[in-house]
Amino acid sequence: MAPLVQMRRDMSSSPLVMALPAGARVARFADGCRTAALDFVNRVGASRGKEQLVEWLRGPYRAHVVTIARASHRRIAPASLRPSSVQKLLTRTREQVGATMISLTNPEEGVAFGYEALAAGLVYRCQDARGAQGWVPVAYPRMRLLDRVLSLVAADHLLRAGDYESIFFQCSACGALAFDAERRGAGICSAHVSRSDVRELAPQQPLAAAG
Repeated sequence: MAPLVQMRRDMSSSPLVMALPAGARVARFADGCRTAALDFVNRVGASRGKEQLVEWLRGPYRAHVVTIARASHRRIAPASLRPSSVQKLLTRTREQVGATMISLTNPEEGVAFGYEALAAGLVYRCQDARGAQGWVPVAYPRMRLLDRVLSLVAADHLLRAGDYESIFFQCSACGALAFDAERRGAGICSAHVSRSDVRELAPQQPLAAAG
């Protein structure tokens, strides 16, 4: 995805708004934020691997954030992080993000989370070329991994909190988090679909010969 472009602030006191690239759309961008957050909780955080974390930060995460004061950002080389420290960080962050996302099924908790995310500066307003408005995650120098992931959650939740209240759930079989209206009632994610749930398609009739 192309870098986010900052819109010019007008002379009034209106808040700063970021402009998405010309081909990007707010809804699709929010989908990307949601996917990146779920990818961290369901895969990266559970892997406890340094390589997976670096890949996630350089890929899905970087594609959906705008960095503030990039020049002053001191990068930490992956080799400087001890494997045991990375494992503890990933485990702790995964648990905290997961607990936060689950709490958002409660509307009151969702409102509180939104205010906290805005007050902490985890997201900025954004607008696409069609005028639709949403939110973009913000990255700061030396930002905690927890806040980086939660900024993705906030950008998604602020746009469509109803999804967290109606179609979000934690799989009772594997603990994965998912957005799936059809499977929320059963509490089982698509990875645990039984054969009885699969509908067999009737064989198609051959096309009649022309003439």
